[in-house]
Amino acid sequence: MQIYHNSRGSLYRSPLGAVKTGETVRLAIEVSDADTVTGVRLRLWIDDKESFLDMEKSGGGLTGEFYYTELNVPDSPCLVWYYFVISTKNGDIYYSNNSGMYGGVGEMTENATGRSYQITVYDRDFKTPDWFKNSVMYQIFPDRFCPDRKFYEIPRKRCEYTIHEDWYEPLSHNMHPFENGPACNDFYGGSLKGIASKLGYLKELGISAIYLNPIFEAYSNHRYDTGDYSKIDPILGTEEDFAELCRAAAENGIGIILDGVFSHTGSDSVYFNKYGNYGENTGAYRDVNSPYRSWYKWTADGGYESWWGCSNLPNVNETEPTYIDRILRSDDAIIKKWLRLGASGWRLDVADELPDSFIKTLRENVKSENPDAVIIGEVWEDASNKVSYGEKREYLFGGELDSVMNYPFKDGVIDFLMGHIKAAELGERMLSLMENYPKEAMYAAMNIVGTHDTARIKTVLGGQFSHDGMSEAERQSLRLPPHAETVAIERVRLAAFMQMTFVGVPCIYYGDEIGMQGLGDPYNRMPYTWRCVDCETLEFYKRLTRLRNENPCLRTGAFIQLFADGDVYAYARETVGGKDIFGEKSENGCMICIINCGDGETRARLDLAPCKTEIKSICGVLGGGEITPEHGVAEVRLAPRSAEIFRARTK
Repeated sequence: MQIYHNSRGSLYRSPLGAVKTGETVRLAIEVSDADTVTGVRLRLWIDDKESFLDMEKSGGGLTGEFYYTELNVPDSPCLVWYYFVISTKNGDIYYSNNSGMYGGVGEMTENATGRSYQITVYDRDFKTPDWFKNSVMYQIFPDRFCPDRKFYEIPRKRCEYTIHEDWYEPLSHNMHPFENGPACNDFYGGSLKGIASKLGYLKELGISAIYLNPIFEAYSNHRYDTGDYSKIDPILGTEEDFAELCRAAAENGIGIILDGVFSHTGSDSVYFNKYGNYGENTGAYRDVNSPYRSWYKWTADGGYESWWGCSNLPNVNETEPTYIDRILRSDDAIIKKWLRLGASGWRLDVADELPDSFIKTLRENVKSENPDAVIIGEVWEDASNKVSYGEKREYLFGGELDSVMNYPFKDGVIDFLMGHIKAAELGERMLSLMENYPKEAMYAAMNIVGTHDTARIKTVLGGQFSHDGMSEAERQSLRLPPHAETVAIERVRLAAFMQMTFVGVPCIYYGDEIGMQGLGDPYNRMPYTWRCVDCETLEFYKRLTRLRNENPCLRTGAFIQLFADGDVYAYARETVGGKDIFGEKSENGCMICIINCGDGETRARLDLAPCKTEIKSICGVLGGGEITPEHGVAEVRLAPRSAEIFRARTK
């Protein structure tokens, strides 16, 4: 018996992908040996309840009979899970999702438990900011991007610190004077004014959104230990400097996105005040009557809960009304203050640690202040079906996040470029995300290949992942040998190519565009090497961002996978009929993107029939020539570790 269902094929599932609340989904399956079949049922799991729908026979397919049913999805957002039960004269047969849980073509199984297909049902009014979906992002670690002419005064609360007089001198490895661990208290003097001075550079790079790691007062250089949400860290500048940065950035068509660290504060903060740096008898730790006392989670032995056991990061109770009011709801709430001063959105640190209720309240208040403000969550997995702390998360249902940091994209790209997976596996991973995410969220996904939490992409793609067994000096000075660096540069350009041509918002981690190297934290947070620039890679980035910014189909056009075999991955980005994927007015265009990550030259035959554009020829825009397809098939030759974008011509 042959059974076939493809969740990415319109004959078998319509509409494809995530659906809006209240929509009707047609599901079909093709079964051979129909004479032995006594019935076909669709097994459903919705809101932790099981149900079955009988499927009707609807005539012959290519290899057997079609059975179909129509499913009216709920009027409230949820996940719908389904598989098929084929009853025969010899017993039941199950057809479920494949073993990778990627969607697409499934498998016959003896037991389908845990192998259901997913349908994401999201709020029909869910909309993400258009300006963000059309952006190219740039992430900045504020202390390490560009120094101001002078250091600001160091606040009195910094118990111990190092100021680097030389922008290029090595990191310091101080220990925290009160905590058991690195202090992260060495500073290079990067500032808000320094960032503002480089807006011309960022505009030339094609940037339209800047994501800043935390800028609020804190003990550390990374500032994930917030000391005061209401104040700019004095080392970075002033509130006026921030407002001026936002104003100048807006004049250059750039939005500023802030890092919101709301699951914990610093122990050295105006709220907790463990060390008395904010007054002898103030703060939750020192005063049981402090207005902040209820913000924290105290233990029976007089201690407190902290983020992942880090005692300098006491957890807050995100459902505490006074905390919610101060951060989210009051007229002078933290999120509103910084939006009013010019911020264009928030990235939420460790979104998994924030209750759904908190994120929903945050969205309500952010969007009421500025409907075009964007909300991005730090989620490291497929965010559509994420479970954290035993709770099914509702990130992408339409009432919480606009989208998330796309770590699955990063992992897929790195695995492919390093030869750990082939193109077919990469394609399955990418198509799975696109199937599970609402289009509004997918096209707003923050497509990263490196961040402040990961090793530099050049170092990773050069084959260096770990620094186990190295001394601090060895870790800090580690640089790829010449041959590895040559290969790494080629791979970095391929990673950038995928960022700029794939669905979602590409995000460049500061310095990746000039070839900076470094292992994980803190070596991935070195000062931007303004005097040591890989100019060829920088120009390649500029060329890619220009192509993306000039061609709407690379931003909000449809995605069509054309080829995924061996070391070659190819896809089209297309806009036809004057409308983009969201039905908005857009310029027609079709771009064919192809990558060869292998060490040898290769050829690929691209069937262009899935494209709706009537393609007469395709012309390379990165140096390739013109190719005329024969019978709709274009044969493309690719050099080792190379990529090309072909512009489709209709005349």
